[in-house]
Amino acid sequence: MLGFYLFCIYIIVLCVVAVPSTRDRQQKWWVEIVTDLPRCTYYFGPFDSDKEASSNTPGYLEDLESEGAKRVSIRIQKCQPAEITICESEVSDGVAA
Repeated sequence: MLGFYLFCIYIIVLCVVAVPSTRDRQQKWWVEIVTDLPRCTYYFGPFDSDKEASSNTPGYLEDLESEGAKRVSIRIQKCQPAEITICESEVSDGVAA
């Protein structure tokens, strides 16, 4: 019976330790910028607040625009992106696949 109680305590401690770290990552703020040319989605972050993300956004826009990107939309959101840059495959200029 003592073994069962120790096992239960072990599981409870494991849950308490593991859950906050997962929740912390999901509660971070990210800047999502979708560009038309190239057709990509960029994520910048993570940030502790939406204000911090917002204040860093102009620099990201400047960098992307200096590389010739055309901006479509900007969104500041809580998320955990699997990839920070997602681009559609580009079709070769004038060459049919």
